[in-house]
Formats: sequence, C-alpha cells, structure tokens
Amino acid sequence: MIRIIVCLFLGMTVLGCSSKQVPDGFPKKLTRFKVTLLYEGKPVEKASIWLYPDNAKYHVNAITNANGVASMETTINVYSRPGAPTGKFRGTIVHRPKVPSDLTTEEWQKLKSEEEANAQWKKIAEEIAALPKIVPVSWGNVATSPLMITIPEKGGNVTIEITDSKTHQQ
Repeated sequence: MIRIIVCLFLGMTVLGCSSKQVPDGFPKKLTRFKVTLLYEGKPVEKASIWLYPDNAKYHVNAITNANGVASMETTINVYSRPGAPTGKFRGTIVHRPKVPSDLTTEEWQKLKSEEEANAQWKKIAEEIAALPKIVPVSWGNVATSPLMITIPEKGGNVTIEITDSKTHQQ
C-alpha cells in the first residue's frame, strides 16, 4: 500500500513539475480550427499561416500538410496549445516550396564546411526563385496582406483558394 501511495505521489509530482503555467494574455477558450490552402484546386504544402488578433500578445499559426491543411494552434512565446480563439484576425501566408536541392537533416549534418552549406543554400534559393510564386509575396507581411479570417465560436474550417486570376476565401 505504501508503495502505491509513493508511486502516486511521485507521478503527481512529475506531472506537476512538467506542466507549463499559462502565460498572461493567453486566451481562456480555444476551438478547433483548420485552414485549407489550395492553388488552382491543388493543395499547397509547407505554407506557413499566421493569424494576428488586434492588440493581443498571442498569435495563431500552423504549417500546411501534404493535403494543404493547417490545424491551427495558439502561441505566446514558447507556450502553445492546439486550437484558436474566436474573433477576427489579420492573416499572413508564406510559402516555401520543396525543391530538388532540399536536404534532409542528416544530409545537412554531413556537409563538411560552412562553404558547402552556403553553396547548398544558394542552390536552394536559386531553385526557389525560378519557381512561380503560388502565394503572392504581399501576403507575407501583415501590413500588406489582404487576408482577414473570422473564427466562429464553434470553430470549423476555412478554405483559401488562389488562382492566377483571383483569390477566393470560403
């Protein structure tokens, strides 16, 4: 019996020590919210989506997966939780496409010098520059991005579809 009590006490102590304190300004209630990003009907992978409320310490962000879906999470500094608070947000989207010269973490670690790494970064940058811009560059700056998203109380999903002629938000 004493062994069980000691185990329970140690378990609670470990859990208590590892939990992070909720920072001031973090929203009290979050709801599930996803953004789907499409370019001419096809999913856009590896796009960073950031949502900023007016006059708040937190932001909402995520990176799209292979299906173009970003499951949003709310963050202050290093404290983060899945979901998003309700309200109106200004948004930014930055897309960093995958290119042939991309390396895995292991491949980067095998490079022998800073010069090799710089040469690899230059090659990647050249490949990215040669690709068409799927997401307009102006969308990467909160001051110039036209993106506005309202997250309702029940959460949900929003789809942003970019085409060469116009952009739709559903």
